[in-house]
Amino acid sequence: MSIAELLEEPETVPGLLDETAKREVRRAILAAVCVPGYQVPFGSREMPVARGWGSGGLQVTLGVLGASDVVKVIDQGDDGGVNATNLRRMIAATTGCADTTDTREATVVQTRHRIPEEGLENGDVLVFQVPVPEPLRGVQKSVAECARMHADGDYAAMWVSLYEDVVRNGVITRSTGYPVLVEGRYVLATSPVPRWDVPRLHQCAHLNLYGAGREKRVYAIPPHTEVVPLTFTDIPFEVEHVAGARCTYCGSSEVFLVDGRDGSFVCSDSDWCTRVLSGDADLAAHRARSPLHLLPDPGNRARTTVAEPETEPRERPPRASSTEWTLRVADIGKLYGPGDAAAVAGTGPEHGTAISPETGAIVAAWDVGFDVAPGEALGLIGESGSGKSTVLRCVVGDEAANSGTVHLCDVDGDVLAMDPARRRKLRVDTMAVVYQDPAAGLDLRVSAGGNIAERLTAAGWRGYHAIRRRAAELLDRVEVPLSRMDDPVATFSGGMRQRVQIAKALATEPPVLLLDEPTTGLDASVAAGVLDLLRGLFAERDIAAVVVSHDFSVIEALTERCLVMQLGRVVERGLTDQLFRDPHHPYTQRLVAAARR
Repeated sequence: MSIAELLEEPETVPGLLDETAKREVRRAILAAVCVPGYQVPFGSREMPVARGWGSGGLQVTLGVLGASDVVKVIDQGDDGGVNATNLRRMIAATTGCADTTDTREATVVQTRHRIPEEGLENGDVLVFQVPVPEPLRGVQKSVAECARMHADGDYAAMWVSLYEDVVRNGVITRSTGYPVLVEGRYVLATSPVPRWDVPRLHQCAHLNLYGAGREKRVYAIPPHTEVVPLTFTDIPFEVEHVAGARCTYCGSSEVFLVDGRDGSFVCSDSDWCTRVLSGDADLAAHRARSPLHLLPDPGNRARTTVAEPETEPRERPPRASSTEWTLRVADIGKLYGPGDAAAVAGTGPEHGTAISPETGAIVAAWDVGFDVAPGEALGLIGESGSGKSTVLRCVVGDEAANSGTVHLCDVDGDVLAMDPARRRKLRVDTMAVVYQDPAAGLDLRVSAGGNIAERLTAAGWRGYHAIRRRAAELLDRVEVPLSRMDDPVATFSGGMRQRVQIAKALATEPPVLLLDEPTTGLDASVAAGVLDLLRGLFAERDIAAVVVSHDFSVIEALTERCLVMQLGRVVERGLTDQLFRDPHHPYTQRLVAAARR
């Protein structure tokens, strides 16, 4: 079926879908064809059909079928089952088209779980009944966050799921729903077909339409579209296959087989099996289109032992060309509540309040600025509620600042004025954060190595063994036992989680590191170990670090300069050791006196 034919209204008899509903489905299909892999919402309706008939796929089929078409229905690879037979008859009766069980005669095939073994041709349409359309469902439960990830092309969490699979099994074992990248842009779940069928989607001649009734989504893989399975560069994609297995009935071995009884196997495509038995199948043509070059190879298994860290020194990425500053923050302001700059009047240390007398807004921070040079650590210190963490969240993008600018050396433009996608990219390769609560910076369900893999894959790393070696190097550097590398972070102590978070932050050698209360909540001995670790890291790398803490001992241990904040304002700044020995502002004097007790 061509695009022009989709634009035409098919001649049909009255049935389950009225003409308005069909036009809605066809408009959604056209949008899906124009943007391959993108999930297009459409006005789905409840269908009075039996369970297992796939209302989403049925609506798509009814939307594209005309009286001149020939329809075939596959259910679990079977043409003659109850669901397939009844659904085929109902579609034919509803649309006035002919029906068949022979793939060669069909112009529209509705399928559940299989692409036919017989090759489809230009003008044919394959409609999938989709049980779970969202490929990110297994790694992200939030619908809004899934939409954001698709919009940004942010599929690091999907790569981590593949990484964890290889760690456990030596290969990627996922079968139905194997993720693919369509036209280099959208990740699509090939649900419901098995991995055997995935290679046949690449540059295929026919149109693939996916209908998900429950989620009210339609998406498409048009003819001659690039469809690439997600896999690491050093772990080849493989299809399912049992060496030596043959169909009990027709003897086929170069097909997708399913387990039968007593250890036997049978073809998963009943039409193909019947035609092989009757001698009515082109075996040579079938062999040419079968993914035999992707059969499992035991030599492709990844090493599942813990990787040794790299012993050769890694080439460091070039640092910022300026020797004066790497990060420059100017005039940061943040209000919670109504009002703008006019709401700031009457607030601050001199007034003893952060609440605006005019609007009631909380002035969390105002007119805060600083710069940090390569290899320097700057401290922000103050009591809880002083605004120091708010400033850090504004700099990194967790909060939207009301005013101010943030510049990074060798990055054009004001970071605060950038779109969210570009700011998120900067957080991968330029500006990393270590949070007070490790759960904010780590996925506790994922292993220590997997958390580091998330950052590396987001930065474009695609070699499994390179990722593994880099993760081992970083974990070894932060003194996390490599024997725990593949354990979920949820099983780690607070101090070890913080070390993993630091290792993840450093994975891409970012020139800027922001630390928000990095030792709060840790035992004294554990906190001392984290501070020693950070001091060593600052010394050996040209990192521009900003350390937020309410504890003067932490600031004194890590930073050369610091700013003291009270009620959202900077009340004193200078060299850390000088401020500690000779504080001028009364607030700073109280902080120092408390630290000396």
